[in-house]
Amino acid sequence: MKLQQITGLLLASFLLYGCRPAIDNSSPDSSATAPATTTKTPPPVTLQHRFQRIVLPPEQQSATITPAGNNSTQPPNNDSARWLFPRIMAGGCGIADLNQDHLPDLILIGLISTESPEHATALLQILQQQPDGSFQDVSQTAQLAFTGIPGGIAVGDFDNDGLSDLCLTGFSDCRLYRNLGNFHFADVTAATPLRTGRWSTSAAFLDFDRDGHLDLFITNYVDYDPTHHCQDAAGRLDFCSPSVFPRTTDRLFRNTGTAPWFEDVSATSGITRLRGAGLGVAAADWNNDGWIDIFVANDGHPNFLWINQQNGTFEEEAVLRGVAADAAGQSQGSMGVAVADLDGNLLPDLVVTNLDGESNSVCLNQAGSFQELSSAWQMDSSSWPFTGFGTALADLNHDGYTDFVAVHGRVRRQTASPEAPTADTFWDGYREQQLLLLGHNDHFEKPAGVDEFSSLVAVARGLASGDVDNDGDIDLLITCLDQPSVLLKNEMSSGHWLSIQPRLATGGQRVATGATVTITTNGQSHTAFLIGGGSYQSTCAQNLHFGLGNLQQVDQITIRWPDGMEEVFPGCPADQRLSLLQGTGTPAAR
Repeated sequence: MKLQQITGLLLASFLLYGCRPAIDNSSPDSSATAPATTTKTPPPVTLQHRFQRIVLPPEQQSATITPAGNNSTQPPNNDSARWLFPRIMAGGCGIADLNQDHLPDLILIGLISTESPEHATALLQILQQQPDGSFQDVSQTAQLAFTGIPGGIAVGDFDNDGLSDLCLTGFSDCRLYRNLGNFHFADVTAATPLRTGRWSTSAAFLDFDRDGHLDLFITNYVDYDPTHHCQDAAGRLDFCSPSVFPRTTDRLFRNTGTAPWFEDVSATSGITRLRGAGLGVAAADWNNDGWIDIFVANDGHPNFLWINQQNGTFEEEAVLRGVAADAAGQSQGSMGVAVADLDGNLLPDLVVTNLDGESNSVCLNQAGSFQELSSAWQMDSSSWPFTGFGTALADLNHDGYTDFVAVHGRVRRQTASPEAPTADTFWDGYREQQLLLLGHNDHFEKPAGVDEFSSLVAVARGLASGDVDNDGDIDLLITCLDQPSVLLKNEMSSGHWLSIQPRLATGGQRVATGATVTITTNGQSHTAFLIGGGSYQSTCAQNLHFGLGNLQQVDQITIRWPDGMEEVFPGCPADQRLSLLQGTGTPAAR
């Protein structure tokens, strides 16, 4: 199996038509015991795989991060604001159908100036996909605003009207925007407790109390002091390390179901008992009991795994369950998070991107506890040289195995970056190549040859995956600090697939964030998880994608809904995009 070429940039999303199964309500087995492992042996498939670079509207050029009051990417030598710590950590993105036309739209987070954190100018750009596949900048219509240095984006329908709403994070600010339709958004932050004044990074919508309303978890980084400047070993100004500043607590906000929508339950839930340096978050049912738990990737501090106690509270069990640190027990500089069933046992596994000099973490879920197997999966040697941020797990070539992508960019300057010499010397010491690994039954493998994704040399941060052009394969959207965002369109010529978007029957038929979908085909089962959060300060398309190889038929589809109920849908032919509505199937067998 070879990946021939990858040229370009991606797009992600999800379309909703195809077979019409039905759904009913039935409770799952709440046992934390893992199901029996299903050996993944997909049929052989001939692959012709490459990416095409898509040019975004000219306005997007301004998404490049620039220094204070300067339209050039070369900061003035006397401008210490160029080394403000939040600047090197900024820049997420998202793929979402914001106007319900079944055409995924793009959300880009950038920074125009950094005179100071209080006087930074943010760029919040929304690109509407047109029927011909082009994109139109509708940011002026959306009228999004942000005070301070922006961070990332989370997408979720918190008011249950069927339209995707937005949560924006960053330094000194956090904003909540309600989608009013036709790319008009209302800032409803003022009435909520979200604006804590903390440095917020990634966020995740989730229904932790199973009441049918999306709650919100926000990771906070460190208690940063903008007047504190740092130096490298040579005595030159450089970006600070998080270890210089005090750690802080994350926040959990419960959705009340009515305006002003959210109440702060961080303390009562137990979340504020521990301080960390949160950069990535993924909300999923890690112990298979039907309730959503929360994993937090901490930078230079043990990770958190908050296990849902089913009564509004959480217990932190990362050490107990094996995801607090690496195999040697050492904390890592963790940034991005991706979730998939890598080993075929129908449970969510974890891959976490880390600092250069550390391996990315591959953690396989065994009945709710995890085994760190980065070396066995050949992740260590591939990822050790790079600083990983945004990441995704997806079957890019439809061979039935999950592939891995991560975007990179240093946070500590190196002497030179010979891969991409440019006139913009400021970023030369921070640029890195990106990483794509092909999945197999029990390991990842770097593809032969050179591809456009891996050869992109940039200070990359955000990564969102999804089928942007609705052609059945997964595209990639990338944000960078030193250059315009990158969209890579995946061009597959073979291999079958199935895309599923589960939706709730109530609340405007919103996307069922937190659902688990299992397909059965040719006697084998494959599972995907519609998680909250993921990647780094970014949001992937909210549909679940299955590569099927040469298989042309799915025999059965089973969905565990966020409320713990399970339903079974009939099978259907491959190469379709399905929207499955809760209550239109049949109850799962108990």
